[in-house]
This record gives sequence, structure tokens and C-alpha cells, in this order.
Amino acid sequence: MLSKEEIRALKRAHPVADVVAGYGIQLRRSGRSLVGRCPFHHDQGRPNFNVCCPTDQADDFFYCFRCGVGGDVIRFVRLIDGLSFGQAIERLNGTATAPPGQRKITVLRRPIRKAAPWGIAERACLSAAVTLYHNSLLDNAPALAYLRGRGIGSDTIERCRVGHARGDELCRYLAWRRLPLKAAFRVGLLKPGGRETFAGRVVVPEIRATQPIWLIGRVLDPVGDQPKYLGLPGAGRKPLLGWENAVDEPSPVVVESVFDWLTLVSWGIPGLALLGTRVRPRVLNSLSRFSHFYLALNSDQAGRKATELLINTFGQRATPIELPGVKDISELAPMPNGRSLFLQAMGRWQLHAAA
Repeated sequence: MLSKEEIRALKRAHPVADVVAGYGIQLRRSGRSLVGRCPFHHDQGRPNFNVCCPTDQADDFFYCFRCGVGGDVIRFVRLIDGLSFGQAIERLNGTATAPPGQRKITVLRRPIRKAAPWGIAERACLSAAVTLYHNSLLDNAPALAYLRGRGIGSDTIERCRVGHARGDELCRYLAWRRLPLKAAFRVGLLKPGGRETFAGRVVVPEIRATQPIWLIGRVLDPVGDQPKYLGLPGAGRKPLLGWENAVDEPSPVVVESVFDWLTLVSWGIPGLALLGTRVRPRVLNSLSRFSHFYLALNSDQAGRKATELLINTFGQRATPIELPGVKDISELAPMPNGRSLFLQAMGRWQLHAAA
């Protein structure tokens, strides 16, 4: 165990602001403090999370004026990664031998499962990649045209932080941000030789507590047997896309693909994407928390089989939706009346959701 002097030196070596930013939380200057969105509650409106940066020899600290959570850098790492005091010190000191598997942010009213056992550097690289890809998309006319052709507009692109990977920028950008390339390799953003995993793809992140925890990319121009969709290879199990915005809704819509989910977002309808039709036990466990949900999977054989499995599992809690003459929801997105057609197919969705 470190002495008090050694702990004090460790905290001085890792300012709270640097560690917070390393978790992908954006901070801006406000007087003598830095402010941003609190990761320990659903922080809307004016940002409530403050990092105090003293000018004397006092230690810096963080505090949320909304949920009342605060402390030093060690407490921040403990809370956001669900670690003990000793584990948090090891994490900051770079001596942790085995990071935990599935972690929880236990101070939240609704615990959030972390999708990957990463440290500060890995999270920072993932957050940086999402920022780079999003900004690159805004300057890429062909990629924007592709999205608009599929009915995905600027508001949805901004809200979901959709991006595009050119394939020749990430290494330079990470170096400019002074982030370790080794961490980007561990996360799965880079392949041997420095090649970008998502090169040439539209990229959609899964965001939890303001932080990206996973990425999935859709290729624009398939070549050979190149897979149409590709998930972040270093992240382990893929999450349910859209979980944070759907988890407190009374009747979310469960869909199959990324573009089905983006379509729901653009329509203002809460939804979750399975990202495939393979319904694993952990997916069933996640869906079991809902008293009711709708099923709008693809109308092909695989989609019908997955729908049947979910209905057999959840009974009347799962209501299937007959899609109006299309294979999936994303085919409705470019239609001027696509949203109306879908709501008609849902029948009394609005009344049920408001009940």
C-alpha cells in the first residue's frame, strides 16, 4: 500500500481534468473551474459537473451540483469503473494486472454495464476516433449523400455522432492528441501496419454516459467478400444499440440493423437494435427488464425466426409489427410518409407508450 505522500504524488501526477477528459467527457473553462456533463446521472440542460483547479498547493477535485457526487481523482476512477480504492490506484499508476470484466457505475440510479475492460488510454482513443470520424463525415459529400439517400438527416447524424472513416487520418490524429497507438490497437481501431479497421465505412457509435463504448461500421462500396457490417473487434460482445435512450421507455421498438435504429431516432421513436438476428441469452436478459416492447425485425426468414423466438420467450410482452410492404424499417426512411406508415402499422403505439 502506498504511503500518504506517495498517494499525494500520484494524484498530482494525474490531474482530475486530464483523467476526466481521458474518459471522453468534454470540459470547458468557466472561471477557475472546468465544467461538463456529469457521467453519474442523466445530465441535461446546463452542465452540472465541475472540476476545480486550485492555483495553490491544494489538490484538485470534482463535484456535481446536481447529484452531489464529488471527490478527488481516485474517487472518480473508483466510481466510473466500479473499482476498490486499491484497484483505482493501480489503474492510475499503470500497475493493474487484470482489469475487471463487466463493471458497473454503482452510483447511478440505473447501473450501466461497461462493454469492455479498457483503461483510460483505450477509452481516450475510442473517444478521439469518434470525434475524428464525425468531423470527417461533415466534410465528405459522398458519405453524406449516402446517408441522406437512406433518409438519415443532419439532426440524426449530429445526435448519434455518426461518422466516416477515410482510412488515412487516425494515426496522425492520435499522435496529434498525444494518445498511444498501442491502446488504439488494443481497442481494435487499428490493424497491423497501422491500417484503420473502419476505413471506407460509415461509423456509428454506441454511447453510454456520454462516452462511446463500441463502434459499428457500414461499408459504402463493398469489394469482393468484404463484410457489409463490421463491429469493433477489440470490444468483445456487441451491445444493444441505443440502450441508454430506450431503457426507461415504456414500450421501445426492437429492430435488427443499424439503419433501422437510425431511422427510429430520426422519427423520434425509442428503439433498440439487436445488430443481427442471433438472440443470445444476454440479449434476452436485457429485454426482460421491459414490461412491453415491439418487434420490427426484418421480414425475411432469419427475422421471422428471431421474432418467433422472442414471442415464445416473452409472450404478450412482445408485440410484433407487420411492416407495410417492405423488408425492414430502413426502407421506409426515404419515403415522405414512411413514419406515418410505420405508426399505422404499430396501431395504438402512441396511446400505449403514454399509458
